[in-house]
Amino acid sequence: MDKHRIADRALELVATESVTGDEQSAIDLVASWLQPIADEVDAWVTPMHELELDPAYPGREIERDRVPVVAARITGNRPGPTIVLTGHVDTVPVGDSDRWTRDPAGEIDGDILYGRGATDMKLGLVAAIEAFTTLADEGREFPGEVRLVAVPGEEDGGTGTLAAIRRGWTGDFVIITEPTSGPNGPQIVAAHGGALTFTIEVEGRSAHAATRREGESALEHFWAIHKALRDIETELNEGETNLAMASLGLPYPTTVGIVHGGVWASNVMEEITAEIRVGVTIDETIAEAEDRFEGSLRSAIAGDPWLDEHPPRIERTGAAFGSSSIDTAHPLVTAVSDAAATITGVTPDPIGVPYGCDMALWTRVGGAATLVYGPGDVRTAHATDEHASLSEAVVVAATLVGAVRRIQTAHAV
Repeated sequence: MDKHRIADRALELVATESVTGDEQSAIDLVASWLQPIADEVDAWVTPMHELELDPAYPGREIERDRVPVVAARITGNRPGPTIVLTGHVDTVPVGDSDRWTRDPAGEIDGDILYGRGATDMKLGLVAAIEAFTTLADEGREFPGEVRLVAVPGEEDGGTGTLAAIRRGWTGDFVIITEPTSGPNGPQIVAAHGGALTFTIEVEGRSAHAATRREGESALEHFWAIHKALRDIETELNEGETNLAMASLGLPYPTTVGIVHGGVWASNVMEEITAEIRVGVTIDETIAEAEDRFEGSLRSAIAGDPWLDEHPPRIERTGAAFGSSSIDTAHPLVTAVSDAAATITGVTPDPIGVPYGCDMALWTRVGGAATLVYGPGDVRTAHATDEHASLSEAVVVAATLVGAVRRIQTAHAV
């Protein structure tokens, strides 16, 4: 693998701002790298209103009217499996740049790449592109097809991946190079939870603060709901039987992220609105998780005199991140594990993670066997001084090449 090329491209991609909703420049940059080496490059824009009509539409957190994607293929000289290497170009905002000690637009210090998107997940995408480039340079004496797909919109639900799937750019096997590093380097994510956002509105009754007993504080009634949320969270997590997820301790957290209420300090609060993130188990569809959560919450607060008479409004809002998993004995897991062990001398253990990613769409909508394996520690993602190791990216790129060759050999037609 060409570490200098990886470093140069990663630095250029980090410097290309691509906050979710404004990713066209980054997509164009990736397309420019793919054009000279691929047998076909497909760059297109899907109108947002088309995706909104799709049964698998995941929702979104930001307003946008276009979804730009680029995909490329190299085709072997005989039938065989279709293998997809993929990642997203979008990032969360930098935030207050004065809090950074490194340039959020990208800098390299020794082996470390700093900048917004370094971990999540521009270095991982560049590693996938390096593997794709290496495979393309080695000729076409292989069975099947290798694809590289770069998408936007992962940070707010996965609209880019849905657009790619609907255009036909899925495959038999998909590897996503999101950050998965642990103490011994990149690990294989074989299971991940999902997440839904709900908005809950709780009604109270306004009164003058001096006569607060004449009112009903929406805040106090929200505490009853909050207790129910904690009880539901406990029951859901204690019921998980998948070892990779159960070992996380809290694979499906429930978090109250935003609370608004009240109009005047001298008023009893007449209404409160809360935005809540709840987990989706690996065995649930988004629709099943939505029904399960609302049913559990309404059942838990049943019998509360005020809430019975004034039932809260519960509505799913924003993006929906599905969950998915792959059998740890699946040939895709084995291929990546064996390739990594050959490169590093360490066999990565399959793990579960508590966050959503595009794996769910590739698995549930694209019909592909999918896992996640990439450079960087997710704990630095979205953070100040976000950073990842260039050496890890080299390892990932080499592992991807080895895994692709193993899959091609084992699944040639």
